[in-house]
Amino acid sequence: MSSSITSDNAGPFVVVLGLDLSDTESSGFAFDQAARMVGRIPDAVLHVLHVLAPEAATASAPETAGLLRLYVSEKAVVLGAAAPACVGIHVRRGDAGREIAQLASEVAADVIVVGSHRAPVRNLFLSTTAERVMAVAPCPVFVAGPRPRPQPSHMIVIDPPCPDCVQQRALTEGRAWWCARHSENHHLRRHHAYSYQSGLPFESHDSEVSATGV
Repeated sequence: MSSSITSDNAGPFVVVLGLDLSDTESSGFAFDQAARMVGRIPDAVLHVLHVLAPEAATASAPETAGLLRLYVSEKAVVLGAAAPACVGIHVRRGDAGREIAQLASEVAADVIVVGSHRAPVRNLFLSTTAERVMAVAPCPVFVAGPRPRPQPSHMIVIDPPCPDCVQQRALTEGRAWWCARHSENHHLRRHHAYSYQSGLPFESHDSEVSATGV
């Protein structure tokens, strides 16, 4: 059984990629995913669309098309043999979600690929182009988010106890928590909100015991 993706249409497998030239990170990742998809399917076609804002001047379309061609050409060089063999370039004006879905309908797309801004998972599809595309798309929609950035190490570092602080706690039976050196400005003291030590039951009014570390 072949694992390759095939189109239900009589023609080639068609992918429509909604590309936002103002967001190179998410668009770059979306382009890579769309190119990988097209590269695995013989004779597949990729249509790349950038949607100008409704108020954009008509004269800006040729310039944007030039930028789009340059972007696709540079990506093709980077991808090398993995670059799509056939690419269509489109610039439209209006609502991005509607125009992406409209182009997909016109070219009988088998799948739409759109990028997604980096955002918490719970907000991934809220008020985004991806949500609007999915609402009206004539085919499946693949949302390609950027690769997650490496997170800093979560290793917990424990500071060794200060001998002078340990001695101070022992001498005062916990009433004083810090030595003279650490009692003023120390990162441990800033995180230490309250300490109290006494025998049980606690006294209701222990004038000799006060909260330390505040």
